[in-house]
Amino acid sequence: MELETKQTRKDRMESLLKQTFQPKEISVLDVTFEHAGHPGMTKDSKETHFRIKMVSNVFQGKSTVEQHRMVYSLLGPEFKKGLHALEMDLSSEL
Repeated sequence: MELETKQTRKDRMESLLKQTFQPKEISVLDVTFEHAGHPGMTKDSKETHFRIKMVSNVFQGKSTVEQHRMVYSLLGPEFKKGLHALEMDLSSEL
């Protein structure tokens, strides 16, 4: 029997973002610890807040709102599984 490996939310998100946007640069950082003590956060809260920095040609000619909507649309299923917030720095230029 083959052992199943469970991907972290960070790994799943990074993989999806790379496949979809083919970025020149990408950084996906789990910043959940920065929100400790906030309402709704417990000691068991894991992988709920992320900071994404990404540069992709796909964003060329798109407004900031359009860029954010593209990412939120892609990662929508993660919000249903416990993702709470994204902080995004998106661009088409390095």
